[in-house]
This record gives sequence, structure tokens and C-alpha cells, in this order.
Amino acid sequence: MKLCKIILASTFLIFSFTGNSISKSCSSDFSCGMGYTCVKEPFKMSGTCMKTVNNYGVRTYNSPSTNSLGTKTSGSCTFNTDCPIGFKCDRQYKECIKR
Repeated sequence: MKLCKIILASTFLIFSFTGNSISKSCSSDFSCGMGYTCVKEPFKMSGTCMKTVNNYGVRTYNSPSTNSLGTKTSGSCTFNTDCPIGFKCDRQYKECIKR
């Protein structure tokens, strides 16, 4: 099952464990914590922590991935049609995000 990222209020904000709305910069999933992933623009070293959800928008809690270290060369989508229903392709990050 392909993981998608959540976006809130059209900005890259996440909810911290205390419930406050914050934006957190990251270099890998290890700097985001459980249930979050570091989403980077193609060919960038840093990104933004985002919540991970499945294709239905249900929150998932995956362990950090070693694949998140370094830069990524491409995203998981190019067009909105590459994403599940209820998600759209973010043009900057090239990832499916919840509408």
C-alpha cells in the first residue's frame, strides 16, 4: 500500500504531540519522529515533516526510513491523477497530499 502525506490548511504545518500547530524542518525521517516523514523537494537536502496516512486518509505510524537520508531524485506523482481519490499532487514536493 502506497503511503501519502497529509497537508493541512494549504501550508506545510503539522500537529506536534502537544496539539500545537508548528512547521518543522528536517533532513531525514529520523528528525521527524514516529508517524511523520520528511518530505523533500527533488534534489534538496532538507524538507518538512508531514504526517503519514494510507490511501484512505487513515493515519499510519511507520518507523523512520533509511531511504530518507540524502536527496531524492523524483517524487511519487506528477499529476493529480497519479494520486488516490481525496488527494492531490503537490507541485513543489511531487508527493500526494490530502486535500
